[in-house]
Amino acid sequence: IHNGRVYVLDYIERKKADALRCFSFSSGKELWRRWYYVDLKRNHGYSRTIPAVTEKYIVTIGPRSHVMCLDPLTGNMLWSIDLEKEYGIPGKEKGRITPDFFSGQCPLIDNDVAVIAPGVRALMIGVDCATGNVLWQTPNPDSMKMSHGSIMPMVIHGRKMYVYNAVGGVCGVSAEPDDA
Repeated sequence: IHNGRVYVLDYIERKKADALRCFSFSSGKELWRRWYYVDLKRNHGYSRTIPAVTEKYIVTIGPRSHVMCLDPLTGNMLWSIDLEKEYGIPGKEKGRITPDFFSGQCPLIDNDVAVIAPGVRALMIGVDCATGNVLWQTPNPDSMKMSHGSIMPMVIHGRKMYVYNAVGGVCGVSAEPDDA
């Protein structure tokens, strides 16, 4: 819920579509809907994530790790990333970086940067919400994989960190430049 609007990530079975729906908090009326086709088999439900919302952006991660960034007022698409296609495991069907029971990772927006943990080829990435450009990505020397957890911003020993409980271990990535 943000600025009198309710944002819900939903799955529309008859369309085989992952949909971000925006409702008026006061009236319950649907204001807009943005969806894309993704064929899923029911597996303990479908969508399990909560969108990240700011004044300028709303970012979602769908059940098969599709990331969308939209304008929260109009629902206009700003950019999208298919994490399985871009960060998946070569030779595996559809990349298969998504956990067996679909993605449970909620996105994080920090200073207009979407922070996401695809795992495998990049442990974490930072995406400019305005452009969709990947600003940074971290190496993943231990081949950690995406979990159902979400990245948590924390301050550890006076340093801002992004902490993530991946499949394969817990890790912290500095959220500050090395010269900070």
